[in-house]
Amino acid sequence: MNIRYKDLLSPLPVGDRLLKNRLLATAGYPRALGEGDDMMNEKIVTHFSERAKNGAASVYINGGIDMELALHGPRHNQNNYVRQAIAAIRQYGSIATTGVRGVYGDGQRRMGKQVSTLDSPTLGREFQGDPDDMPMMMNSMPGKGGAPGMMMGGPGGSGSDKTEPDAMTKQEIKQFIDSTVERAAAMKAMGFEMISVHSAYRTGPGGSFWSPLCNHRSDEYGGSAENRARLLIELFGALRETLGRDFPLECMVSVSEAGGITVEDSILLAKLGKGVFNILHFRHGEQDYQHPIPYTASKTAPCPNLAEAAAVKAAVGNDMLIAVSAGLQDPELCNGIIRDGKADLVAMCRSFICDSEYGKKLYEGRGEDVVPCIRCNKCHGPNVSDPIRCQCSVNPTIGIEDKLDRMFSKPVAAKKVAVVGGGPAGLEAAMTAARRGHKVTLYEVSSALGGQLKHSDFADFKWPIRDFKDYLIREVYKAGVDVKLNIRADRDFLASQGYDEVIVAIGPRHNVPTIPGVEGPNVYHAVDVFGHEKELPENCVIIGGAETGVDTGLYLAKAGHKVWVMTRQNNLAGDTPHSHYRSMVRGAFIREPNFYEVTKVQKYISIREDGVAYLDADGAEQTKPVP
Repeated sequence: MNIRYKDLLSPLPVGDRLLKNRLLATAGYPRALGEGDDMMNEKIVTHFSERAKNGAASVYINGGIDMELALHGPRHNQNNYVRQAIAAIRQYGSIATTGVRGVYGDGQRRMGKQVSTLDSPTLGREFQGDPDDMPMMMNSMPGKGGAPGMMMGGPGGSGSDKTEPDAMTKQEIKQFIDSTVERAAAMKAMGFEMISVHSAYRTGPGGSFWSPLCNHRSDEYGGSAENRARLLIELFGALRETLGRDFPLECMVSVSEAGGITVEDSILLAKLGKGVFNILHFRHGEQDYQHPIPYTASKTAPCPNLAEAAAVKAAVGNDMLIAVSAGLQDPELCNGIIRDGKADLVAMCRSFICDSEYGKKLYEGRGEDVVPCIRCNKCHGPNVSDPIRCQCSVNPTIGIEDKLDRMFSKPVAAKKVAVVGGGPAGLEAAMTAARRGHKVTLYEVSSALGGQLKHSDFADFKWPIRDFKDYLIREVYKAGVDVKLNIRADRDFLASQGYDEVIVAIGPRHNVPTIPGVEGPNVYHAVDVFGHEKELPENCVIIGGAETGVDTGLYLAKAGHKVWVMTRQNNLAGDTPHSHYRSMVRGAFIREPNFYEVTKVQKYISIREDGVAYLDADGAEQTKPVP
């Protein structure tokens, strides 16, 4: 083992198991691997086992898989697939973990009245007329995620107008604990070697009882932090009694939340949990922020939970193993977290998706070769209207791990290959061809590589894109590609060089709308704005409110311009993933005082020197900016 990441890769005893390192693979997988029915299949088994092969000490199986089918379903193949995944994970010296949550009362997993913190990422989550943002649509269906359906409360819901803790009786508390233990025992019998209970962001009885935002009880389960923690302590005590004194147990909670749980509360929970659970896994108080993107987290502080988790660890010392998650991928950062005693374990999901050799590179001491996650969150869950979108933007092998050996044969002989274009497609093509043994020359007409990704050098909130661009450039040179800048490689030139193959990757053509005035001197393409913002007037109008338009508008607004971003759609950034992304993008531009949105444009009439004339949603002619 390379000594470079010795702290991160050091083994750790947890109960009666020995974790091979400090890396936990958390719940979640690219849903495009599934068949739309939440059932295990060969692709999903391969994907989870690859996480173990890829370095994870513990691999969480669930997060979209209906485990009820494996336990009680009529199709025995579901139970068999889960057992295959467990065996494959064990083969790589890792352990398989799963989550459990029981039911109570009438058998419904009820949420009750929804409660928001003071820290909503969107300042109003709903997006008018957008089917991808129908709240809790999937959770309202029976049987999802290993438990019967969730009943919603509050306005428009079918559950109680009370919060879950306020509505639950003591008999229902006992039913919940007993049914959770029953499920956990069944999971252990199936072969799982660690059980986790997800109680973060007010999820389930454990999380909602723990949060003072939800819990207003006046009995022994409400009021003080010790009382609010009582259900969790009783639940894990029952799990410990049934599963065994040394069986590994993980408690997953929010470390703090705006107006609710405090760090001092979490320190108390860690002390109360000594000897009851093995790992206290800290997440954010809000589910969206738990999946940070560049609009919500900086390069220097990518994990929003780290400071709070470190404070708890400092207070409890060796009495409790602390895990922290959210935005953790950088090997140097993760190793430093363990080395400096800020946490005992780091938990991640996207890292094992964006690089299929993440662990291999860590063990070889090649952290600079790790493919950076661009934090697009496309891997987390599909859009309702576009289920196939669930993918990884930087790792095309995800979803086809089970057939890679059949799809790509080894090259028979080295070829002389030219790649035309130094953007992301050209860089990836050149790097791949060179790694397969070909002699590759890359031609770029400009003086720098990066193509359209070069805009990330100017927008501070595009730092993951910048990291990915720099990674591609670095890896192209390391792969031995001969890079030629400032050369226009046309057909005649390439023919004179005797190449066996030519790959053309010259980027897209810009779609110029047919609006009167579009060829005027005061009109710019978005790609030409970055780095030239000082040349623009104070007031700027952007036609097109997809992600490119929003990013350009944010960039200019942060540079001091007043910006109106216009779209024909009901909402801006409609092309972005809905899952833990669009809401945070919306939060970013809502909070920007110089950014204005103009939606439901019927028609763009003309572009003039003083602005853009258009027909609004009611058919009335308007101009932006207002003269």
